[in-house]
Amino acid sequence: MAEAPRDPWWSGGQQAHPWAAPLGLAIVAALTAVDIRWGQQRVIIASVVMAPFVTALLGSLRQTAAVALVALAVCAASGAWNDNLGTGDWVARLFIVGAAGAFALTGARARVHLALDRRRFRLLNAVAGIAEGASTVDETVQRLSDLMVPTLADVCVIDVQRDEKLERLAVTATGPRARDIRAGLERRAAAAGHSREHAAAAMASGKPQLVQHATDDIVRAAAIDEADLRFLRTLGGRSTLVVPLRARGQSIGSMALIVTDISRRKYDADDLAFATLLGGRVALALDNAGLFSELESLEAQQSAALDTLAEAVTVQDPAGGLVYANEAAARSFGFPSAEALLGAGVAQLSEQWDAWLEDGSPLDPDALPARRVLRGEPAGPLLLRAVHRTTGEERWRLIKASAVLDRTGHPRLAVNVIEDVTEAKRAESAQRFLAEAGALLASSLDYEETLAQVARLAVPELADWCGVTLPDDRGLLRSVAVAHVDPDKVAFAREYNARYPESMQSESGSAQVIRNGRSQLYNEIPDELLEQSVPDPEQLAALRMLGMRAVMIVPMPTARGVIGTISFVSAESHRTFTPNELRLAEELGRRAGTAVENARLYTERSWIARTLQAGLLPDALPELPGFGIASLYRPAGEENVVGGDFYDAFDTPAGWMIVMGDVTGRGAQAAALTAQARHTLRSVGRLLGEPRRAVEELNASLIERAELSICTVAVVLLAPTGWGATATILCAGHPSPLRIRTGEVEPVGRPGPVVGAWDDAGWETETVDLLAGDILLLHTDGVTDAVGAGGRFGDARLAGAVAGATSAQDAVVRVRTAVEAFERGPQADDTALLAVHCTPVAGRTRAARRPLQSERWTAPAVPASVGLLRGAMTTFATDAGVEGEALADLRLAVSEALTNAVVHGYPDGAEGELGLHALVRPGRIEVTVEDDGIGLRPRSDSPGMGLGMPMIAALALESSVRRGASGGTVVRMAFPLVADRPALTGPRHEGGTGGAPR
Repeated sequence: MAEAPRDPWWSGGQQAHPWAAPLGLAIVAALTAVDIRWGQQRVIIASVVMAPFVTALLGSLRQTAAVALVALAVCAASGAWNDNLGTGDWVARLFIVGAAGAFALTGARARVHLALDRRRFRLLNAVAGIAEGASTVDETVQRLSDLMVPTLADVCVIDVQRDEKLERLAVTATGPRARDIRAGLERRAAAAGHSREHAAAAMASGKPQLVQHATDDIVRAAAIDEADLRFLRTLGGRSTLVVPLRARGQSIGSMALIVTDISRRKYDADDLAFATLLGGRVALALDNAGLFSELESLEAQQSAALDTLAEAVTVQDPAGGLVYANEAAARSFGFPSAEALLGAGVAQLSEQWDAWLEDGSPLDPDALPARRVLRGEPAGPLLLRAVHRTTGEERWRLIKASAVLDRTGHPRLAVNVIEDVTEAKRAESAQRFLAEAGALLASSLDYEETLAQVARLAVPELADWCGVTLPDDRGLLRSVAVAHVDPDKVAFAREYNARYPESMQSESGSAQVIRNGRSQLYNEIPDELLEQSVPDPEQLAALRMLGMRAVMIVPMPTARGVIGTISFVSAESHRTFTPNELRLAEELGRRAGTAVENARLYTERSWIARTLQAGLLPDALPELPGFGIASLYRPAGEENVVGGDFYDAFDTPAGWMIVMGDVTGRGAQAAALTAQARHTLRSVGRLLGEPRRAVEELNASLIERAELSICTVAVVLLAPTGWGATATILCAGHPSPLRIRTGEVEPVGRPGPVVGAWDDAGWETETVDLLAGDILLLHTDGVTDAVGAGGRFGDARLAGAVAGATSAQDAVVRVRTAVEAFERGPQADDTALLAVHCTPVAGRTRAARRPLQSERWTAPAVPASVGLLRGAMTTFATDAGVEGEALADLRLAVSEALTNAVVHGYPDGAEGELGLHALVRPGRIEVTVEDDGIGLRPRSDSPGMGLGMPMIAALALESSVRRGASGGTVVRMAFPLVADRPALTGPRHEGGTGGAPR
């Protein structure tokens, strides 16, 4: 608690130095003597202006005025001995000395007022200390009275109201008759029947009063009766302040402050405003001392608890200097006491603390609320982040300011209330930081890019530097992310990490954190520690360039162990890390470790799913003589989920069997069921060649499973005929296949129950004819159940999409294009298509051939397209009149060119498109095979590398190979319409290689 002033209030706390006036007069005398001695040669009499200024610094207002008048008189008299009386120079000097005296008086007055303001706040602080204490009522009243007299008044009277009656608690006076004054006022207050109804009414009004003469107002306001009034008049009463005492919204009494002829002064409006503020503190002190029984109530207890809350409070004058600070403010700014804080001043605070606004921009001192209210501007609360330059301590402060106005309404002081919101702000920042980091970690499965984004998020929110390291296969720590606000420093850090990688055998740093899983925090990194850790002088010099002040290294734990570390480094900000920030960094490390592990597991599961899904489908559909075949499979859902749709095509004793199925569920369980269904149908179908027997065997095997296993299947047995083919169709809960003939679409097959539901289920087959040009399309319900803006895709849209299809590949492309254009949002279910185009050759006569001259086909660059395009070319060439040995050579060469394009033009499963063009000229047919791949660059692991093109050259009349206009390879070949040369020696490979390079 600050010590209260004890000398009279009106002195302003500034005792006049006894030598102030003599010193000023001596200066005047000395300068006058010199001016007289020098005479008219050199006139220096105007320099007497120094005398009132010196006096103003040491003396009182009266002393300053006396010296200023003497200086002015001497300056006026100097015209006599300088012989310039009445001249312009004389008038100018007289004006200068007079103006200087006026300025000196103004300075003396301002000095007294400033000292007075400081003493006022010291008095407020002293009263506040009493309010915070645990003194009794009597002790509190005595201490308050001692503070008021003689500091603020000659006489202080404190009255309170109890049980609707007034009670005088204290009468304190100073001067020779102090004892008589106290005795007289106390004796009159104790007189029997003494009533103060007027005083009670005045206290209830709650209005302070300033009385310049002892009148009846004193009686009403200060609870002093007529006898008291006459008694005080004999003491020479000059001015009285009467202030109501209010606590918790209620009037509890009054305090009268009276000055007499002892002090010879009068109160003014400023004194009234200050006394009003002081009255609230006095009332609080009395209330806290337990004066009223209401304190025992819950409301009073709550009020007392709130009143004891300590907030940092400072007061600034218009020049920006501190004139008051409480102990809470001293603790907040790191000072041992309020006096030490006041002695340091605002300038030293600015030197000790760096401050930024909430958005990270530097603080402009003119934007502080106190500066704004002192300029008369409105100022809202301001949130600042401050870091101590020496200790690195970080604090968040919410500053509010209000102005204390003078009698003219201008700001005279600014009162700051500074709330420390560090913990709340850190908690808020931590939650926001973790939320943003969590969103980043969940946004991508590319964990290295995600970790780089998290590192950038931590700068400068949590540190000046942030780096992420993971161990590699060589036993070194690899830097996968580094962040700093300066791009040049990021480049430097990356170069440093690449040049000086840390070994996993290191006994400290990230390697140690990975081994033991415990975080490391260093808030001081002395140069000696760096020298011990880094023996290489060149590396040590590079490390010093980072300017590390503090560092945190946290692990990234997973269920398998620690997989890496995240480092947070403080450098140019000079901040240190707190235990809360370490916990925040550890939480980020845990989340980052989980994200990296999930990304790795996802990649692994995706690879397993792709491998498993590929194993559930045939590697490539076989060539079906007399038929063109095309397929499509679009899995739905995440990449690492295995679908339940499957298809197959295989040879049987009775013809080609086509299978399309859909099992229930997804994932590993669906994969197991898919494999069982596909292999059961293939095994039984290839052995017996009967769709019904194959489905019955599948039903029996699914019934034997422990869990319910349901599957839908469509099985088609294709038997070629001289005019086309017959298709024996069985539908077991599956959508009916569609037959497309001359643009007309119709479903075929009889519906039957699903497979795996009933052990006594039965199915009927239906046989339909397929003429040349007919297309049979099998599909899963993922096609018709696709969801778009207009609902389900449905059977009608499917029929409309395939109407007019000219080939199996054309039908598949049409359906895929229509479904993808219709769908909205993610794909709802797996989609599978299998189309068969009836294009028989045997048994056709020359008269039935079409007079074709040119035709072009395209297909995806996959092995299955080789047979599809070769079959289309065979049909075209047969219609063009190519027969016998020439047709066999043509088929083999086209197959070889297409196979080479797929194998060598699209390595590692790259996507692309194949093109096949046929042109009939007199006596010959010209064929062009095109691709948009990387060109004929045979792989070293290809068993037939280098044999394909020589074979084509040997088979064809003419052949050439060149690069395409937009990349890829173009192979041109010409063949005779009839064989006109001997066959190649060696075995024939009729029908091509079916996808193997030659």
